[in-house]
Amino acid sequence: MNPDTETELKLRVPPEAARRIRAHPLLRGRVRPVVRKLHSIYFDTPGLDLWQQGVALRLRRSGGHWLQTVKGGGTVQAGLHERVEIETEVAGPYPDCTRIAEGALTRIFASRELRAQLKPVFVTEFSRSSRLIELTPGVAVEVSMDRGEIKSGDVAEPVCELELELKSGSAWQLYEFALKLLEAVPLRVENRSKAERGYALFRGERPAPAKASTAALAADMTVSVAFKTIAWTTLNHLQANEHGMLEGRDPEYLHQMRVALRRLRSVFSVFAAVLPETTTEPLVAEFRWLGGALSPARDWDVFVSETLPPIREAFAEHAALAQFARECARLRREANRKARRAVASVRYERLVLDFAAWLAAEKWVSEAAETPLATPGSPAREFAAVVLERRYARVRKRGRKLRQLSAAELHRLRIAVKKLRYAMDFLVTLFAAKRARDMLSHLARLQNILGAMNDAAAVERLVHDAFGARAGRATSEARGIVLGWSHGRALTLRRELRGAWKAFRAAEIFW
Repeated sequence: MNPDTETELKLRVPPEAARRIRAHPLLRGRVRPVVRKLHSIYFDTPGLDLWQQGVALRLRRSGGHWLQTVKGGGTVQAGLHERVEIETEVAGPYPDCTRIAEGALTRIFASRELRAQLKPVFVTEFSRSSRLIELTPGVAVEVSMDRGEIKSGDVAEPVCELELELKSGSAWQLYEFALKLLEAVPLRVENRSKAERGYALFRGERPAPAKASTAALAADMTVSVAFKTIAWTTLNHLQANEHGMLEGRDPEYLHQMRVALRRLRSVFSVFAAVLPETTTEPLVAEFRWLGGALSPARDWDVFVSETLPPIREAFAEHAALAQFARECARLRREANRKARRAVASVRYERLVLDFAAWLAAEKWVSEAAETPLATPGSPAREFAAVVLERRYARVRKRGRKLRQLSAAELHRLRIAVKKLRYAMDFLVTLFAAKRARDMLSHLARLQNILGAMNDAAAVERLVHDAFGARAGRATSEARGIVLGWSHGRALTLRRELRGAWKAFRAAEIFW
C-alpha cells in the first residue's frame, strides 16, 4: 500500500470531562458514532532501533481483523501531528515486513537482522468513539474520543484524549475548531503520540527539561518561511517544558518556559518590519501576561537556590538570617503555585491554540504592509544581515564608556545584548557556522554576566518582600548581610564585564 500523510490534532481531556465532550453540540454528526475496542501491540528491537530512527510499528486488532501500521517522519507542532503512515491488513498479531512494499520507510525494514529481533515492547487498549463531522463546506474532520490505557510490563498510564483528524480542508481549521471546544471543556494540547508515551513507559524515563534548539533555516528561504520556522521551533520549546513545570519536579522546567517566552517575544521583535501590528499585538500582550506570571517564581528560584546558600553557609549561626531563609522558601512556593495556575489555565491553552492557528494560517502574508526593509517574500538572508547589523550597532552604542555606566544604563545594555543574542540564535543558520561560532561564544558570556548583574540588582526587592516591615537589631543585621553580599557580587561582576566586553568587541562579525 502507498504511504499516506496523516494530519491530526491531539488534545488531552480530563477524565471527568469526557462525557461533556462527547455531548458537545459541535461534535454531533448526522450519524451515530462508531464505537470500537482497539487493542494494539507496538514492536521494536531490544535496542529500540525503530524508535531511534523515528519509526513506530504497530499491530492493531479491531473486531476480527489485524491491521499493521508503520508511522514515521513528519512533524509535531502544537499538538498537530503530521506523519507518513503505511497501513495494510495482515493475518495475525505479528509483523509482516513483506507487506511494507512502498515508500521511504520500507528501507528501514530491509535488514534481516532487524526483522528477526522484533518483539512487543508495549500495548495500548482503549475504547474509541468516532464520527465524521463537516465543519464547513469542504472541511471534514474525523473526531475520535479515546479512553483506555498504555501498558508496558506491570506499569500502565491512562489515556483520555480527543483526536481531530483532518480529512479535507486546512490544518489551521483544526485549531479553530479546538478553540470552540475549549470554551466548554478544559482541553490541553498533546504533543506526545501514544507511541511516544508508550516508549517512555517502557524505558521508565521522564522527559528532561528541554533547552532551546536552533531552527534549521535554508539560505534560499523567504522572510515569511524563516519567521514561521523559528516561531514553531520556539513554541515547541515552550510546550516541551510544560508538563514537567506543572508537576513541579525541577525548577529548570519553569526556567526554560520563561526563556521560551522571551524568545517568542523576540521573534516578533526581529520580524516586526513584516508583521502586521494589529494582529500581532494581541498575541504579544498574552505572552507578556504569561511572562509576568512566571517571572516572580523564577526570581525566587534563583535567589533561594543560588544566591542565598553561600550566604547561609557563611553565617550559619545567624538566627534572623535563618528565619529570613524560611520566609523566602515560603514566598518561593507561593510564587511557583501562581505560575503553575497560570500554565494550567484555560487562558494559557487559548494562547497556545490562538498562536498555532495564526501560524498555520499564515495570515501575516496577506496582511503585511510593504516596508523599505523587507516584505514576507524577500530573501531571508538579506533581511537577516540588516537586522543583525542594526542590533550589533545598538549594542556597541549602549556599551560606550562601559566603566562609567550607571545601573540603569547597564540594564539598557543588557536588553540590547539579549536582543542581539536572540536574533543571532534565530538567524545564524543562514550564515557560515564556523564564522559565527566565535561571536556567539563571546556574546553568550557577555549576556550571562549582565544577567547575573541583573539578578544581583533584584535582590533588594526580594529582601524587602521577605523581611517586610519587621524591625530589630538582628533583622537589620541580616538584611545588611544579604544586601552587602549582593553588592560585593555586583562589583566582582563589573570587573568580569570589562573583559567580556573587550573580547566581544574584538570578535569578527559573520553577516
